[in-house]
Parts: sequence; structure tokens; C-alpha cells
Amino acid sequence: MRDEIVMSWERCARAGLRPDRFEVPYDADVDSRGRLCWAAGPVLDGVGDDLDGTGVGLLLTDQRARVLARRVADHDTARLLDRVQLAPGYGYREEQIGTNAIGTAIAGRGPALVAGQEHFADALTRLACAAVTVADPATGRVIGVVDVTCAADKASPLMLPLVKRAAWEIGQRLLDDSSADERILQEHFLRARRTSKGPVLALSRRTMLVNGAATGIVEPADRELLWDSMLRSLASGQQQPFPVPLANGRQIAIRCEPILDGIRLVGVLARPRTATARTHGAPERRNTASTPAYGWSSLTAAELAVAEQVAQGLTNREAAAHLYLSPHTIDFHLRQVFRKLDVRSRVELTRATLRRQAEPAL
Repeated sequence: MRDEIVMSWERCARAGLRPDRFEVPYDADVDSRGRLCWAAGPVLDGVGDDLDGTGVGLLLTDQRARVLARRVADHDTARLLDRVQLAPGYGYREEQIGTNAIGTAIAGRGPALVAGQEHFADALTRLACAAVTVADPATGRVIGVVDVTCAADKASPLMLPLVKRAAWEIGQRLLDDSSADERILQEHFLRARRTSKGPVLALSRRTMLVNGAATGIVEPADRELLWDSMLRSLASGQQQPFPVPLANGRQIAIRCEPILDGIRLVGVLARPRTATARTHGAPERRNTASTPAYGWSSLTAAELAVAEQVAQGLTNREAAAHLYLSPHTIDFHLRQVFRKLDVRSRVELTRATLRRQAEPAL
């Protein structure tokens, strides 16, 4: 057995998976109309036409291995994929499904070819699949996977080169879409970096550029939180530095200004600093010494708002629209809510919310 397959099986064993158990998680809240699907659409259509009559299905997933799109030309192949729930909304992360090209490509951060008995789950051993990750050209982060899957007896050594080419074409479309705005963002960042000795960052919906002084203050995981906070600040006309919570629980103060292409917002230029003192015009920080780490009283105002929206049955995107946040920020807050309330699903969160509402007010 190939080394990469052995390593994948070892990861599956550590995750507690069993070959005879096969449960594919489903999530209706996938972004099937986002930038990745826009870039991939024409590529999938073209490759899908080329695969007509070959018995091979073509799939696109997001960075969490959830299927976003599928191209299948014949009913037999569609039934083959449906039997193992390789369909939009279903997730194929390696730690949940076992060794498979989609999940293993993400886990191994490289191309993956898995055929027949190389699959960890017994239910997948009749299949062969090849997958390659798609990276955002601006950040280098994995944002999706292109996969081809067929019956194991129809496997071809050309499967991997095919998905590599498709992934490259999708990357080129992403690059063409972002190049102009990224150049403008970079020009403003370089100009600010030359004239400032303090921390500087330039931020867009997809990119965060930081100088050396800012690397110890913000991290890549903070990008979505920073972006949402800055957009709200610009919309409100905020002139003074304002506090922004980070993913690690710290808080910084930010002063920001828009980066424009004519009248169109391209990004934001910001100068962050650690919020050691109360920022003028900002609400007082919570006293973390007296704030409990768990339970309802440990939730921030943002986390409580997200919990209430989700408990009402809203998806992440619907909650984001109600709260004027991005779905990624909703996802971040929701994970904090789950951790602090010790719940593992939206259903458990709803039950916890109902119990809280039924409690008599003190």
C-alpha cells in the first residue's frame, strides 16, 4: 500500500473510525453561489461535457469537503454516487468518512488518488477517485477541491492529470477576478508601510497584508472578524479608534480608512494597536477576571445574538443577513457558543435556549 494511503489510514484509526461504519454528514448551509462556484462553473461544464459517456462523475467541494456542485452525464453514474451520498450538501472530510480522495487531498494538502480497497470505509471500496485542492491565489489558502469519481473497474491513470488541469483553470479564473483589486490593495499597503513605523495592515474580503510590527498583533484567523468590524465602522462614519475582538479572545483598537477604486470599496487600510486602555467613545471592556468561562453568562453580546438567531432555526447565512455579519463570522461565534455552552449541535443549542427561556427570572 502506498505511503500516503498508509498515513491516511493511521489518521483514520486515531480518529476512531471503523471500516464497517459509514455515515455521511449533511449540511444544507453550503455556499453554492459563492466566488468558488462562480469560478468553477464554466470549468466544470466543459470538463463534464468531455466526460459524457465515460461513467465518471465530476465534483466540486468547499474547503471543508462539503459537496457544492456535481456534474454527471448518465443515470448509472448518478446512482453510483447517490448510493454513497456524493451529492451537494454532503461532507467527505477524512476524519468523518475515512480515506477518500476529497478528504485526503485536504488532509494531506496535495493531490490524492484513492482506488478500490485503498478506501478506509467498506462502502467506498467499489469506487476510484482522484482529487486536487483549489487555492485562493490571493492568500494561498485551500478553498475547495475538484474530484472525479467512478467505479473502481473504470479507474484510469488520467484521472489525476484531469483534475489537476481543472483545478488550475479554476485558479486562473480566480486570479483574473482578483488581480486588479489585489494590486490596488498592495499599492496602498506598500505606501503605508514605507511611511509608518508602527503596525499596518491592509484588508479586503479575501486578503490580509500585514507588516512586521502587526504580525504579533493579528493572525490570519482574525481576518473575517476584522473585515466585518471595519465595514461597520466605515458605514457608521466612525472617526476614533474602535475596539475589535480577536479570535484568541484578545481585543485591539483599530483606526481604519477605506481603499477606493473611484467610488468602489476595494479594501481597508488599518493601524492596529493593543487595546490596553479604554478607547475613546468605545464601550467598556468586560471584566474578564469576574466573567465566567462557561455558561450563558460567559457569552459576549455578539455570541448571544448569534445563539438566539440559530436557535430560531436560521442558517448561518440567514443569521449573517440579520446581524449584518459575514457567514464566516457567524461560524466563528457559533463555535464559541457551542464550546461555552457545552453543546454539539444546533438542536442541542435550541433545547438549551428553550430551557433558559423557561427558567424564572431572578
